[in-house]
Amino acid sequence: MKMKMTFNIETAPSFARRELAGVAACAYASDALPDLGFHDDEARHLARVLDLGRAGFTEQELRPLAARTRLVDDVVRDFFRRHPDGLALGLFSGPCTRFSRVDNGLLHWIDIDVPRVIAWKLRRAPRTPRYALAAASPGCDHWIDQLSEAQGWPTLILGLGLFSQLGPERISAFLTEASLRLATDVELLLDATPSLHLRAATARGARHVELHRNGGGVESFPWLRVLDETDYPEPLGARVRATNGLARFLRRSQLPILRHLRRV
Repeated sequence: MKMKMTFNIETAPSFARRELAGVAACAYASDALPDLGFHDDEARHLARVLDLGRAGFTEQELRPLAARTRLVDDVVRDFFRRHPDGLALGLFSGPCTRFSRVDNGLLHWIDIDVPRVIAWKLRRAPRTPRYALAAASPGCDHWIDQLSEAQGWPTLILGLGLFSQLGPERISAFLTEASLRLATDVELLLDATPSLHLRAATARGARHVELHRNGGGVESFPWLRVLDETDYPEPLGARVRATNGLARFLRRSQLPILRHLRRV
């Protein structure tokens, strides 16, 4: 007899602790970390849905997550300052409430995630035609084909958190597909984690991205330019520079360097 696999869309998927800590950081920052000036009502509601109490997380865990989330929000806002009605794609971001924090009333947003997460999020999605959800697997890049319909539409792709932790083989394949199939000027935000060394090429002042493997191998992606901290307006550039500098200093921590790329 065949068994049919089902799941309860009211039951939250098994999110990783770091994802849940990210929700808690956004939900409780206004109370526990008032100096950050960070407030997120949607995350506070989501924390209740996920039964995430403030007591389950230390300030040492929440502070760096909230501070970096605020920085990424401001980088995303800067993109939409340049392109008010642009498009953002969030890749496998789990229980993320960034859309509600950065929405300017004009932008468009698509969150791409695994089917179970999408089914769960559909019940809680923002009620606007400018926000959409799409199901895919982390090993699938077919969604890139759909961007051909958005030629000329300023696009930002966010591959942060768990997406950047898929490992060098998967990230290498993604960067290759991005180089081949993305339109010129599409931008990407990625985490360069301690185990995933995404760097700007240094020879002759080149700024294309390189993937450095632990065994010493280096892959180069000349069609993906790494934006420098000086490409941001101040004081945002100084904040990105300081955050990335701290990540470089604390190499053994899980604090990732933010890599902002542009397809050229």
